Amino acid sequence: MRTGRQRLVAASSFAVIIVAGWFAYAPALGALFLLDDVSNLGGLRLVEDAVSAFNFIFSGTAGPTGRPLALATFVPQAADWGQHAAPFLRVNIVIHLANATLLAFFLYRLAVLRQVRESNALVAATSAAGLWLLMPLLASSSLMIVQRMTTLSAFFVLVGLAGYLLARQSIHRRPVAALAGMSVSIVVGTLLATLSKENGSLLPTFALVMESTLLIRPTNVKPSYWRAWTGIFLWLPTLCVLVYLILCVPYSPELVLRRDFTGWERLLTQSRILWEYLWNAFVPQPGKFGPFHDGYPVARTIWQPLTLLASSAWIITVALALVWRRRFPLFSFAVLWYVGGHLLESTLVSLELYFEHRNYLPIIGPIYALCMFAAQFQSSRKPLAYAGLAAYIFVNAMVLWSQASLWGNPQMAVLYWQGHFPDSVRAATTVATYQLDQEGPHSALQTLKRIVDEDPKSGYLKIQELNLSCLILPREDHRKTVTELHGLLPDVGFTYSAATMFSDLITAITSSGCEGVDVIVVRELTDALAGNPRYANDVSYRQLHQQLLARLSRHEGDFDQTLSHLEQAIAYKPSSELNMMMVTTLADARNFAGAHTYIDNARDHLPANPLRRFVWQNQLDELSRYITELEKHHASEAKLQ
Repeated sequence: MRTGRQRLVAASSFAVIIVAGWFAYAPALGALFLLDDVSNLGGLRLVEDAVSAFNFIFSGTAGPTGRPLALATFVPQAADWGQHAAPFLRVNIVIHLANATLLAFFLYRLAVLRQVRESNALVAATSAAGLWLLMPLLASSSLMIVQRMTTLSAFFVLVGLAGYLLARQSIHRRPVAALAGMSVSIVVGTLLATLSKENGSLLPTFALVMESTLLIRPTNVKPSYWRAWTGIFLWLPTLCVLVYLILCVPYSPELVLRRDFTGWERLLTQSRILWEYLWNAFVPQPGKFGPFHDGYPVARTIWQPLTLLASSAWIITVALALVWRRRFPLFSFAVLWYVGGHLLESTLVSLELYFEHRNYLPIIGPIYALCMFAAQFQSSRKPLAYAGLAAYIFVNAMVLWSQASLWGNPQMAVLYWQGHFPDSVRAATTVATYQLDQEGPHSALQTLKRIVDEDPKSGYLKIQELNLSCLILPREDHRKTVTELHGLLPDVGFTYSAATMFSDLITAITSSGCEGVDVIVVRELTDALAGNPRYANDVSYRQLHQQLLARLSRHEGDFDQTLSHLEQAIAYKPSSELNMMMVTTLADARNFAGAHTYIDNARDHLPANPLRRFVWQNQLDELSRYITELEKHHASEAKLQ
C-alpha cells in the first residue's frame, strides 16, 4: 500500500514537472529559424506530395546516414517552412517532454535493478528527469529547430536503454529470453537512433557504462557466455567508435587550414570545454547560454595553465572512475557516462568546437548521480535534501523560462547574443539577417561593414555587402568594394556559405545589373576565393566553384563552357542538383538527344544506398519525362511554323 502511494506521489509530482516544462519552453514559440536550419531543411519548400516528401527525407547531407528518420518528422510541418517556426518548435518541445518521461522510467528501472529502496528510486528518477527537462544548458537542443535530430536520436537511445533494462530484469529467471530482448533493444535502438543522428551509435557505450558501474554481472549466466555477449553487443560497437576516432587523426593540412586547429589542439580545447559544460549545467548563468559559440578560443598548447589543469583533471578523473567503478559506482557512472556520451562530438572528429546541445544525453550521468546521492541521505536529513532538490529544479525552471522568453523575442535575442558573444561572427551576421528582414538593407549593410572591419577573417561577408549594395544602389560605382574584396578573399576564413553569397550576387547582377560589377568581375572574385589555401583543396568547395562558373557561362550564352564546368563539378561528386542543371542546360540548347543520353548514363552511376538509389532513380525519371514533353512541344511548334 505504501509503495502504491509513493508511486502515485512520484507520478503526480512528475506530471507537474512536465506541465512546468511545457510552460517554461512555450515563450520560445516566436523564435527564428537559425544557423543550419536552412541548409538542412530548405528542401521542405519543395515538398508537395508523397514523392517529393520521400525525396526530401532521403536527400539529407548532415551526416553519413543522411538522418532520414529525423527528416521525416519535419515533413508534416512543410507548409510552414520559412514562414512560422512555431509548428516546428511545438514538435521539438513535445519530443523533449517525451524524452524526459522516458528518462524517468529508464532511471527508475535502473535503480530497481540495483535494488535501491523504492522511495529512493522514485525520488532519484523523478528529480533527475525533472532537472534534466528544465536544465537551461539543454534549451538550444529543442529551440534550434534542426537539433530535433539530436533529441529524436536521444528518444531512440532512451527507448533502447529502457527496453534493455526491461529485458535484463528477467535474466535470473529466463536468461536466454532476457539476452535476446537485450540484444534486440541494443540493435534496433542503435539503428533507429543512428538514422536520426550518428550519436545514436553510442547506445551500446551507454549500456556498457551501466554494466561496468551500477549493474552486477548475472550469476546464472556462464561467465564465458556473458563475456561473449557483452563483447559482441557492447564492447565491439564501442571499440568501433574508438577506432573511428583514431582514424580521424592526423588531420590533413587542408582540413587544418579550414578548421584553424589540429586534432591535438581540438582535443586540448575540448578538455576545457567539457569542464565548462559541467559548470554551466549545474551553475546556470543566463549570459552563458545561446546558440553562438563559434568564437571560442582554441587551446594551442598543453602548457597553457588552464589547459594543463583541465587535461590533467580529466586524466585523473577518468582513471579514478575506472579504478573505483565498483567501489564508488555512482561517481564512476557519472564520469564514464558523461565522457562516453561526448566521444563522437567532443574529441577528435573535426567538428566545430562548442555547442550546448552536445550535452543532451551525456549530462544525464552527472545529474542522476547528484539526485541519487541526495535521495540516499539519512532519514533525518531527507526533508532538507528533498527541499534543496525542489528549490534547485525551480531555479533552473526560472532560468529556462527567461531563456525561452529571450528566444521568443527575436529582436531582443539577436542583440543580446551579439552583446554576450562578441567574438561570434555568426551572432553578428544573425543581427544583419534580422535587420535585412525587419529594417531593410541599409541597416544590414552597416552591420556587415562593421563585422568585416573588426575581423578581416570574415571578409567573405563583403560578398554579401556587395550584393546588398547592388540591390539598393545599383547605379552607384561599386569598384571600391570589388577592390577591397580582391584584397580580402585570398586570406579569409573558411565557410561554405561563401558560395551561396556568390550565387546571390550572380542573381542580383543578372536580374537588375550593378555598376562596376559584371559577370567578368564576379568570375574574377570567385577565382580569387578559389585560390585561397583554405578553399583551394576542399573538394566540396571546388565543386561549388564549378557550379558558380557554370551559372556565369550560362548567363553569357556559352553553352560549351557551361557544360564543361558542370562536367567538372559532377566529376567531383554527382548530385541531383547537378543532374538537373546539366539536363536543363542541354534542353535550353535544344540538345534533347544529349539530355536523354546524359540521363541514361546517370542511371548507370546510381548511389549504392538502396533508398537514395530509389530517390535518384525517381528524380531521373522526372527529368526524362520533362525532356520528352519539352521535345514534343518543340516538335509541335516546328510543325506549326
